[in-house]
Amino acid sequence: MEHSNSGPTPQGKPLEDALAEFLESKSGNYATNLERVVGQWITYCADRDVRTLESVTKRTMGHYASHLDRRVDAGQSDAVDGGIAASTAWTYYNQVSAFLSWAVKWDYLAENPAEKAVAKDELPPRPSSSDSERQFWSPDQRQALVSYVDNRARTAIDERGVDALEEVRDRALVTLLAYTGVRGAEVLADYRDDRRNGLRWHNVHLDDGVITVLGKSQQTEQTPLPDQAVEPLRRLETILDPPAEGWPVFPSRHPPSLYKAIDAAGHEKPDGDPWEYVLETGIEPPSMSTSGARTLLKRLSDKADVPLDDSPKDYLTLHGARRGVGEKLYRERGAAAAQRTLRHADPQTTSEMYSHIEASELAKDNTAVFDDE
Repeated sequence: MEHSNSGPTPQGKPLEDALAEFLESKSGNYATNLERVVGQWITYCADRDVRTLESVTKRTMGHYASHLDRRVDAGQSDAVDGGIAASTAWTYYNQVSAFLSWAVKWDYLAENPAEKAVAKDELPPRPSSSDSERQFWSPDQRQALVSYVDNRARTAIDERGVDALEEVRDRALVTLLAYTGVRGAEVLADYRDDRRNGLRWHNVHLDDGVITVLGKSQQTEQTPLPDQAVEPLRRLETILDPPAEGWPVFPSRHPPSLYKAIDAAGHEKPDGDPWEYVLETGIEPPSMSTSGARTLLKRLSDKADVPLDDSPKDYLTLHGARRGVGEKLYRERGAAAAQRTLRHADPQTTSEMYSHIEASELAKDNTAVFDDE
């Protein structure tokens, strides 16, 4: 919707109006975080009598960077009130910078004062993002977990048939994460964002080997579904037998969540099993959430005896699965294949994520060169 006062006034474009216009094209958690962080920055500016876009200077941003640096110092001392991590300080600054870049794009500003080196010099040292702090599901870890959930599902089917839903669902989720490179929030519910309510069956195309997800871009995106993930999903669909295509692929069986869905559908609380009740009545259950999946992965990692000696976490994480897929593709099919599968808009993102592979391979080449001396 076009603002009637979207242009600058003779006194300049008010920061509050600019933020409202900026947020029109944003949605979900990203919009919520931007509104909060940039809103706090606008309050910071107002306290210093900076109220329009045109009055924001590199000095304004330098002072804001110093303010964030002091908050980092506070977080590292006994005076923890208001303290933040260095990574958080950079995130806040970059979100404000994104807002000011938007202002440049729409000619409210000639340049982005947040990108001036003299302003950014006041920020705390950028935290390290070394590979030791990131988890990548290794081939051994992936195989250990996938083998465990596969054997667990097969045993459950042999013993309980169609009642083995939970084990079959868990196998389908693990294989989807292990082989597709999707983000957890693209296939699971995130209750902070109404649009992210879990993958639905009408977005799963098993014969074509494709699923459609709401990407990080806030746009629908298609991602490949390899055979390793197709068959577990097909078996899940057979056992679940969803009464509607809009049902979640990975339904939650958490009783409080099921009772909430039953109540929302206008039904009385059943005396028996709430899961059996939603199946009998066709009430749509909620999708498993990202937090629920993290809890599940912790439990499965322990049960599967996944090798974690070199891992920064004591369980396999959701995002570690995505990185592991990208690393495997990067090593065996190159950067372009990894970028396409992970759906990185910028090839530089892929290159930076897997720079350790390039460095390792370069070291081997250099070793061979000097071996001849």
